[in-house]
Amino acid sequence: MTDEAQESAQAAPPGEADPDVQALRARFGGAVGAARAHRGQVAVELASAALLEAARFLRDERGFKLLSYVAGVDCLELPSAHRFKGAYSLLDLGRAKRLRLEVPCEDDLEPRLPSVASVWPAAACHESEAYDLVGIVFEGHPGLERILTPEGFEGHPHRKDFDVSAEAVEFTFRPTPEGKREAKG
Repeated sequence: MTDEAQESAQAAPPGEADPDVQALRARFGGAVGAARAHRGQVAVELASAALLEAARFLRDERGFKLLSYVAGVDCLELPSAHRFKGAYSLLDLGRAKRLRLEVPCEDDLEPRLPSVASVWPAAACHESEAYDLVGIVFEGHPGLERILTPEGFEGHPHRKDFDVSAEAVEFTFRPTPEGKREAKG
């Protein structure tokens, strides 16, 4: 690295100076948004149109072979231009390094993102969970379905505007196993 490049990297905020963020910027330009570092982990915003290609690039050329999780996030009460986003936690085992992609959904009424299950097969169940709980549709998913809420459930319970008092919760109790003390009410 030249002296000028080193000075530039030192002057940049910690997330911006990260070599993986710089590689993403060099490859995808304007599709890469702000980057920040927090407690040793870098998070970078990425446009949804670049997600699939960036996922392949990060896996094949940057060493992020492991996807730890995909989470759907409702940013309703946060200062954000978009209501929903997908958060992707990636891990490069060789460098013991994490990178989080934050991909905003362009449409607040019908949030959609491309599925990354073709890149990291483990994403399939995480995407189904984000679909079920937050309502993000993952286009190209091999079998997107509700996996946590009961059949016939309406709505998405992890949305900030979901009315938690709208549906009565029914509890069923099983008998106390033999040899265990009874709970006192």
